[in-house]
Amino acid sequence: MNSAIILGGGFSERFGADIPKQFIEFNNKKIIEYSIHTFLNNNLINEVIIVVPVPWIDLIKKKYKRCKVVIGGSTRFESMLNGYNHISNQSKNILIHDAARPLVSHEIIDKCINHLNKYDAACPYIDIVDSTISKNKKSINYLNRDEIKKIQTPQGFKRNILDDFSKREPFGSDDISMAIHYNKDISVKFFKGEIKNFKITNNIDMHLFRGVIDAI
Repeated sequence: MNSAIILGGGFSERFGADIPKQFIEFNNKKIIEYSIHTFLNNNLINEVIIVVPVPWIDLIKKKYKRCKVVIGGSTRFESMLNGYNHISNQSKNILIHDAARPLVSHEIIDKCINHLNKYDAACPYIDIVDSTISKNKKSINYLNRDEIKKIQTPQGFKRNILDDFSKREPFGSDDISMAIHYNKDISVKFFKGEIKNFKITNNIDMHLFRGVIDAI
């Protein structure tokens, strides 16, 4: 059994909107609903857990009766943990996805699940196209952009991996970094993601998202 946790528990303070960005509507559909629909209609996903702030619990529960809807935490890790605690006992593989990535594809979901047949975890990435530097007060160093990648979600895990680091102290900015930090022997498959699976973090991203949807 394969489960997906969609993390939409944040309040998007950096975005600057009146409501969290994942609940902004476009074409009569909230941002979070785009990824919900994709996961619900994926043949490899058997269960979807949606994590949202308290004010949106009733709305999402009413609309998505096939899903488990749980309250988000004060941090990304707490939200993930709240979702993980509602995973079915039969679930063997778990995907964790950011609601702010509404254009996730079935291809990425399928690859993430299929790689878990061989690996402990799986994670999509995209290449860096800009020149990249490391900078501090004393020096600037150009980095080899061929060795620098941007990590995306969904990030997939065998259940025992999440069982382990869900009991730990939070570390890193995503789930893969935390899993690697606490388990040096973990086998992770990093695979090519998709440019359109970008994360909405500002108004430019929102305009880009709308442009992609209008073009489909």
